[in-house]
Amino acid sequence: MTTDEVVIPSSFTYFDNLNSSRGQEIARKLGRFIKGPITYPDDVVRRLAKDRARGDLPSDALVKAGHERGFARNIRKMVEQALDHGIASVDDPPQELVDLFAHLDRAPAWLDWDRVERGAKVFRRYGTDAFFYFGVVTLEGYRIEIGNKVLSLTGAYTGGSAFPRFLETCRFWIDTSEPGALRQGGQGRRTAALVRVMHSMIRRHVAPHPEWDAERLGVPLSLNPQLATLTLSFMLNQQMKATGHLVSDEEILDHMHLWRYIGYLMGVEPAFWPETIEDWWRMAYLMLIMDTPYDGDDSRNLGQSFVNAFAASPRDTAAVRQAKDHEYRKVLGWTRFFLTDDAFQAHQLPSAGLTRWLPLTLLPRNLSLELAQRVIPGFEDTLDLRRRRERSRWLDEHSGGQHARFTAVDRLSR
Repeated sequence: MTTDEVVIPSSFTYFDNLNSSRGQEIARKLGRFIKGPITYPDDVVRRLAKDRARGDLPSDALVKAGHERGFARNIRKMVEQALDHGIASVDDPPQELVDLFAHLDRAPAWLDWDRVERGAKVFRRYGTDAFFYFGVVTLEGYRIEIGNKVLSLTGAYTGGSAFPRFLETCRFWIDTSEPGALRQGGQGRRTAALVRVMHSMIRRHVAPHPEWDAERLGVPLSLNPQLATLTLSFMLNQQMKATGHLVSDEEILDHMHLWRYIGYLMGVEPAFWPETIEDWWRMAYLMLIMDTPYDGDDSRNLGQSFVNAFAASPRDTAAVRQAKDHEYRKVLGWTRFFLTDDAFQAHQLPSAGLTRWLPLTLLPRNLSLELAQRVIPGFEDTLDLRRRRERSRWLDEHSGGQHARFTAVDRLSR
């Protein structure tokens, strides 16, 4: 099917939302950051809308072939073998695996390794604060049906699975942003590829489910919501300014170049990729109004499960309970600070009280560190090493040293 023949799924309601009170309010808030219009040309919007009906052809083809030709249970083993030792080390590899690694091993024409490494350093600069930010703003996405439907059907990020899945995602962020992580043989490249195949397995599980309406929702985990997830990295840069990070436009664009390549390794090649700060604001606007919020039990369960995952349990010791209480208050406060009023209320979360201003308490520390990087020779590298150690230590303490597997669920939750 050609791009012209692709029908835009009906859940893409951008054009309906443009003139709504919500759309106009978001346009007013984001429009002040750019000089021109906050909207892309309609043809660009339609191309991005059609991404809602697109998955990941090479990886999806491998999973499909595995099920049709009887090697589905060996897919992960073959992928790991090829990642660790090269595709030539796999005995009699299926053509679909060869094609997937031809894509993984191909350097796209736009790739600039210096920018990738500079962008990774920007991400590391935020330390574990990036984890908390990504975690809490995801609650905005839980209100969107194309996202919450997949997570609810797989049982990911709900109930007792919420915290382990979050830690697994933190491992993904660490792996893909370490120095040299995305080069051949790098742990980040390996992790991105495993998540890519996991997404294809999830697509295959979810697509035939009676609750998944393809005409309305498109393809599960399509390119469209995955681009929305990458857009959160742009908002991370902008909103971390409120906590004292003095990140420049050039650094932000390098950071987004990092995420463009991570996306490429994961099979996310959208119809349009912003190259300027103003275009990223336009992308943020599009992503915020392209869906109509769909609040219900699924979205509230996901949001509450994430926040409650940080709460103490009766089994915890007094020391552990004290540490968890502190982190729970932080998560609730950050959720209240960064989420819109509408989203916070939709998830029916408890009052955050004064903890809603917690991110602002980071201002003195972060401003002093940012200034020190500019005036003290060698301090930038020292701080980078400190942040890398802090991230790894935080994850080890919370995961108990368990390794992330990045595997799809065997059965859907309903």
